[in-house]
Amino acid sequence: MDKELKKEAKKQYLHYFRIWFIVVGVLLVVTVGAGVMHAMKKDAARTNNTAPTERVYDYADILTDAEEEKLREYIAEKEATYKADFVILTFSQPVEGAEAKEQYGYRSTNWEQNMMDIADDFWDENGYGFNKNFEGDGSILIDNRYEGQRGEWLSTSGKVEDALGTYDVENVLYAVDTYYDSDPCRAYMRYIDKVCSYLDGGVQVGAGYYLGAFVLSIVVTLVYAASHLGKNRAKDTVAVNAYVNGGKPMLRNKGDDFIRKNVVSRRIETSSGGGGGHSSGGGGHHVSRSGASHGGGGHRH
Repeated sequence: MDKELKKEAKKQYLHYFRIWFIVVGVLLVVTVGAGVMHAMKKDAARTNNTAPTERVYDYADILTDAEEEKLREYIAEKEATYKADFVILTFSQPVEGAEAKEQYGYRSTNWEQNMMDIADDFWDENGYGFNKNFEGDGSILIDNRYEGQRGEWLSTSGKVEDALGTYDVENVLYAVDTYYDSDPCRAYMRYIDKVCSYLDGGVQVGAGYYLGAFVLSIVVTLVYAASHLGKNRAKDTVAVNAYVNGGKPMLRNKGDDFIRKNVVSRRIETSSGGGGGHSSGGGGHHVSRSGASHGGGGHRH
């Protein structure tokens, strides 16, 4: 009889934990759906065919021909994967002061304002953006090598603007700063890598990720269910009739099995100020002179 009670207890517990099998089904649907969405996104064709094909404009002449070609190939690879345009522009030109404003027609005497305008205008006027020109997906990094006014500015657009907050923009710029003087080519590659890391939720995943996520969810669910179903066997001192009464499960107080946790979240404020021999500034989310939406920021060296 004791054996029959145990068998009935297992059946009742299996029925009790049916919700976890429903969870597995939901995870399957979500995982498959996410995989399909990812595949569709990965295979999306470029829809902006009016923008220039050039991505590297080394007007400051700080890169070798081999480095320029290396960057073009690298950008082409990343654009095919992340479906966003990545542009690099170097120049050597004063962007600060009344004299520079008069000479170049800037709307300000401020370094940050003018660097932001140059980046935004170059993007807008050339119609960059993977999915559409003017306000399409992508980013441009400009690098001014003019003595006393050196520094870089990042302008983001479309999904890149959406993906990068102020803190993320700072991280991209710090990645550039690491090799700014020692290896400009590597600095620009770091810019591309860092921007890409924030796309698709911060990681670039493939089909194996979704399969692994689903398998892991099943394993966790089965382990959880098995651990609870096996409690009768693990505790011989606990009678089966403590759980089964008239063929129906008697659930213990949930407080015996679960600890309620209150998680308090708060926003951590970050400083926009830069260090290490440079100052930082953020254009934030703004509208360019062409009427396009952009994000970004810069570091002055």
